[in-house]
Formats: sequence, structure tokens, C-alpha cells
Amino acid sequence: MHIIAPKTERSACSHTITVGGPITVERVKHDQLGTIFTADGTPADCVRLAVAALIEKPIDLVVSGINAGANAGVDTFYSGTVAGAREGAILGLRAIAVSQAIRIGVTTDWSAARDATSFLVKELLTETLPGPGIWSINLPAPIPPDAKSRIHRVPVAAHPMPMTFDRTDNDDGRTMEFGYGASYWLRDVSGPSDYSVIRDGDIAVTAIPLFGRF
Repeated sequence: MHIIAPKTERSACSHTITVGGPITVERVKHDQLGTIFTADGTPADCVRLAVAALIEKPIDLVVSGINAGANAGVDTFYSGTVAGAREGAILGLRAIAVSQAIRIGVTTDWSAARDATSFLVKELLTETLPGPGIWSINLPAPIPPDAKSRIHRVPVAAHPMPMTFDRTDNDDGRTMEFGYGASYWLRDVSGPSDYSVIRDGDIAVTAIPLFGRF
């Protein structure tokens, strides 16, 4: 196993790649994981670096995540985590994105997330997608103790997330500042979909095509 990850938070960077300058990569010694690499690039950059520069052996699988935050519905377009898996698929590799939903007042159990991910990845590796694409896993908060019996194969929700922008008018009379806000769990969408499944406390597994539809 090789770990190559962004050095800093890159939430909502989508499929941005670095082309206008160098990407700095640092080799770090981790107490439990051994040697890992951190890069001042995006998740997609990390996959590109892994394939073209850092890993000499053939790569069997790209796992992007586990992300702190769900990536369901239209968020799959904004997500750097999903883009990391998508980049793997672009490069001809099997790829899975994994995201852990976060809820206010619910402690994230990363051990449960790890165990669920391990089981799901092993299960998905026995299957073949009908065309170029990726698997996207969204884990609910909290993960249920009977997680293995609460897995749903569902499509991506198509409804947008409600959002607001708080406006502040600057003293110069010409410029304004807008602060983004969103109500993630108030999305108006019926199921079954990746969003409705995690909203209701179950695990969503979605096949996402790389080009068009399967």
C-alpha cells in the first residue's frame, strides 16, 4: 500500500490539477503507516504523481478518501475526493472514492469507517463496472452496528443543495462580500439516491460513469 495525500485541506477543489508550476512532495515517516508522501497539490495531482512519478510497481487500485464529509448528489462534481478516484479511472485504474458523512453532535467513529470501507472495497473488487467509471461510497453518521446489512446500490441524487450567501456591503460603496452557507441535510430529494440513503442512516454505494452513462 502506498499513501500519497494533499498536505492541506483541499475541499471542493473538484478535478483541479497543477500545471503552472512545481508540486512539492515530502516524504514523511508515519508511526503506523510507515513512509507516506504529502503533496502541496490536489487529490487528482496526487494520483497523477503516484502513477507517473512516485510508484514504480503497477497500481492495482486507487482508493481516494476516507473524506471527512459526504460527497453525495451534485457534490460529486465539486469533490476533490471523487476527483481523485476519477483521475485513477482516467488513467485506466480501478478506483473507489470513500466519504464519511459528518453531523453536528455526532462523534465520527473513524474505526467504524475504516472497517466498513475495508469490507466494501473487498466486495467491490469482485465486481466489474459495465464501462469506464468509479465506485463512490458514502458512509452515514453514525455508521450503524449492522452496517453490512444496510448497504444500498443507488444512483446519484440530482437535486441541488439549498444555499445562501450572506451579503456585506463595503464602505467604498462599490464592492460587496458574500459568505457562503448551506443546509446539507435539508435537501429536498426523494429516494432512493446516495443522498437519501445516508440521510436515513444507511450506506450508499454508487457506480459513477467516467463518460456519459453506463
